[in-house]
Order: sequence, then C-alpha cells, then structure tokens
Amino acid sequence: MPSMPWRMTQTGVSTTAGYSAIYVPDISVRPFSLSVGCVVTSTAMAYSVQHSYDYTGSSTFVSTAATWFTPTAFSTIAGLNAEGTYTYPVTAIRLNVTTGTTAASTASVAVTIIQAG
Repeated sequence: MPSMPWRMTQTGVSTTAGYSAIYVPDISVRPFSLSVGCVVTSTAMAYSVQHSYDYTGSSTFVSTAATWFTPTAFSTIAGLNAEGTYTYPVTAIRLNVTTGTTAASTASVAVTIIQAG
C-alpha cells in the first residue's frame, strides 16, 4: 500500500535560521526507503535537510536536545530545489533554513516526504 506524502512549507524566512516541524518515519517498514523533495521560491535563502537517530517514541523527546546529522546530499543548498533518498532507517527528519535575507521574508521552502511501504 503506498504511503501518503507528508508536506510542510516554511514561509517568511528572514535573516534568522529556523527549523521546520519534524517528520517521524515508520522505522518498522522493511526495507526502509523514503524520498525527500524540496522546492524553494527564492534564491536568497539556503537550507539543509537533517535527520536524527534519537528515540522519538516518547513524550520526553525534545528536538533541540537531539543529535542532528546533515547528509552530503542535503548539506547547505543555496536557492536551489533538491531531492534525495534515505535507504537506511532514521527516526526523525527536519528542514533547517540556515540563511535568508530580508528579501526572502516572503520566500518559502516546501518539503515533501514519501515513505515506501
């Protein structure tokens, strides 16, 4: 059965960095595979996609206390659309807007994640 896409758009990025909502994939699906696509509306911003291996199945999970990793395919991307895949289990994925400008205050980054299974 195909999975429903998870979509999130981060808008109004200015000179401060920011994190998106967190996507928690189903790590019990075997084989693990998911696709990530990012679409930007301005070349004046940079972002990355990050993942964590920390346990998210508890009400005590705090994203700011988690350890986050940025895979090479998703390292700081300046003003470009990007896509990639995860073929290994991760417990959480987030979008990290690393820079923006005042001109980017109406800009957005939209991320779509689809997990196989």
